[in-house]
Amino acid sequence: MSQRPRLSLLAALTALMLPAAAFADSNGTVGNVEAVTLYESSSDNHAMFNGSVSIKEKTGQKRDYKWGGSLCPGRELSANAVNLLFEALRAKKQVEVTPTYKAGNGGERCLTGFKLESR
Repeated sequence: MSQRPRLSLLAALTALMLPAAAFADSNGTVGNVEAVTLYESSSDNHAMFNGSVSIKEKTGQKRDYKWGGSLCPGRELSANAVNLLFEALRAKKQVEVTPTYKAGNGGERCLTGFKLESR
């Protein structure tokens, strides 16, 4: 096999792998849970998003991560995950949170998971 077909094959395989990397989860900045908001199906806000967590980053900036609804379709949190966020809220400064997210509609950060660490 000559070099040209090998390079073409390599370029094609690389191009196929790039979209997967572009859609990978991103890591947010470490911080503490400042607030957790939940909307039940009877709420007018539930259609936009089902819930959010506010993280106060070490820089002092507060950032919201949402899940569910039209802003974050397909990005749901389990009841267990929501309970862990409430526990992190209760523990405040004793627990650090590193959120993972995907870009959602309207530029929102849609929570896909998180890491909890004891300080």
